[in-house]
Amino acid sequence: MYWNPEHSPDPTAGAALRKLYRKEKDLNTGKQFEADWKKSMPPDAWCYRLKDSAASYYGGNENLSFSIDNICDFDVYRYPMHHYFELKTIETPSIQLTKIFGSYDPAKQRYHKLKHITDMAAAASYKGQTAHVVINYRGKVNRTFAVPASAVLDFLRTQTRKSIPWQWAALHGIEVEQHQLRVHWRYDVDGLLKKLEGKEVV
Repeated sequence: MYWNPEHSPDPTAGAALRKLYRKEKDLNTGKQFEADWKKSMPPDAWCYRLKDSAASYYGGNENLSFSIDNICDFDVYRYPMHHYFELKTIETPSIQLTKIFGSYDPAKQRYHKLKHITDMAAAASYKGQTAHVVINYRGKVNRTFAVPASAVLDFLRTQTRKSIPWQWAALHGIEVEQHQLRVHWRYDVDGLLKKLEGKEVV
């Protein structure tokens, strides 16, 4: 229970503080996943981490007109192919669509970040380019999958449920092998790139 300055119980304020703490924890976990992913890049791959929108921090205002609005998290090139990766990490066995597509606007009947995934899928339609949403299911599942942006869009258009279970990601994506160091994780990005490049992975 949170106690206000008058030393009275204030469940509303307490709930707000817990929500802020959860958002900060999720943010830190997401940033660590991104950092681990970047450190997992093979040395012959060029990798650039695109800057985050200021609106993405702590549930900020998604309608900021001056905010950066990038297509994805990572821009990666390894001869002869170019790759876009949007990274998501979740503790539960199913990831909410709002975690991928942003908040839903009932008035406009669309998700705020739908264009990001749509643009990724459009980019992947060009020869030599791929675009994937990399979903890291933590917790009991503890598996990571690179799902084509086009498949994620198909899920949104054809499925009635509001979250993507790990089983669907496993069926429609490529599993990325992973192993834990003392604290952080390393991901077999090299193996993923080889599969996307059509090279045999032993």
